[in-house]
Amino acid sequence: MPSTNLKISINNVSLCYGEKMIFENVNIAIQEHTITAIVGPSGIGKSSLLQILNQMIREEEGVDVKGEVYFYEENGAQDILKLHEDRLPKLRQKVVYVAQHPDILPFSIYDNMAFALRLQGLNKEEIAFKVEKALKQVFLWDEVSERLNSHASLLSGGQQQRLILARALALSPQVLLLDEPTASLNESLSHKIEASLVELKKEITIIIISHFKAQVQRIADTIFEIQTSS
Repeated sequence: MPSTNLKISINNVSLCYGEKMIFENVNIAIQEHTITAIVGPSGIGKSSLLQILNQMIREEEGVDVKGEVYFYEENGAQDILKLHEDRLPKLRQKVVYVAQHPDILPFSIYDNMAFALRLQGLNKEEIAFKVEKALKQVFLWDEVSERLNSHASLLSGGQQQRLILARALALSPQVLLLDEPTASLNESLSHKIEASLVELKKEITIIIISHFKAQVQRIADTIFEIQTSS
């Protein structure tokens, strides 16, 4: 693993849904500009762990999270578990979660990409630049550049998966949380996305869930396995 600085520190984190303990006392040190893979059996809480890291977990009912999760920036570290609600939107611009199943907005392909960028106050030229760059990073630009005004729901499953990845990249996050990002892609596209992620870690920190063992071995700098709670 390259010598880097700490970006996220997960300290003795435990997760319960109601009375059910999902995992407990998880400890992970995530270095900046690396790819960390989270592995483990289905139902062990891998996706929930990612949602803890940008606090989307707070949207779930009956959830109890204990421990500390420190997010490091140039001006210091903060425990995101203690963040007030009004600070969560800013956190989620920096730590972006991409779900396994595409969450397509009911808009055109372009507006799916541009929606959050407009909320950030970017002008049309800045938005157009970021949209094109991100779509190229996921190898989707050549497929959609002539139909950006078409409804995003008309895209195939694999195209939608790449669209939401591009949408996340356009936000220029510090940390990218990826839940099975190549599950709907063929082998050729999967390998291209893997290569893109390896290149992207020069700019951002990536945390990935993947059930493809070979993929994890190819791209991950660190592999962390969540153990079943005893």
